[in-house]
Amino acid sequence: MLEAGAGPYSALVAQGSQATPDWLATLRQVGPADLPPWFADHPAPPRPRRSSAVLVLFGPGDDGEPRLVLTERSHDLRSHAAQVVFPGGHVEAGESADEAALRESAEEVGLVPGSVEIVTTLPGVYLTPQSTELVPVVGWWQAPHAIGVVDPAEVRRVVEPTVGSLADPANRFTATAPGGYRGPGFIVDDLLVWGVTAALLDCVLTLTGRALPWDQHLETEVPEYLLAAYGM
Repeated sequence: MLEAGAGPYSALVAQGSQATPDWLATLRQVGPADLPPWFADHPAPPRPRRSSAVLVLFGPGDDGEPRLVLTERSHDLRSHAAQVVFPGGHVEAGESADEAALRESAEEVGLVPGSVEIVTTLPGVYLTPQSTELVPVVGWWQAPHAIGVVDPAEVRRVVEPTVGSLADPANRFTATAPGGYRGPGFIVDDLLVWGVTAALLDCVLTLTGRALPWDQHLETEVPEYLLAAYGM
């Protein structure tokens, strides 16, 4: 884990940190046989051309209900415009996935790396269109602080839905798109979450025991403004 460094924030972490909850700590015991099929369906090659890391960051909410940090990407980006994603990005030479996920989160939403405890790093999955391995890093926000958009050219909005709202069957559906695509979907505030982000979120909710039964026959077409980023 990256350190926050000396100064007032170090004292804040030491004095006000909240322990990782048991439901999230169970991820430390997850083995290959416990993983949902989605991971095996998208295996990363031993030496991928590129690697990216995302931070799946859970933290305590004001009402006691844990929350999750997501971002809506700028609608003007050339890549993945308007998509709802976890903060993260390219793993630079000499970096671990954990370090990259924390660094990118600092650059995108102003997260203090030392405020986060890394819970586990899940196996990477391969994004074929981008020839990129995506490594999910799961963290617990032990000392939450204010975050927001750092660069509007990259991030349009930061949202922090509760885990309960994400698991609520009323906010879940099967997302469909041209070419026969079908996958988990979520509604977060007024945003539609689909694709890799939704699949990973579905897996993490399942692995931590926070998922609830939902109607997988309920379908929602992915709107055109989200498909445009993929040429669909």
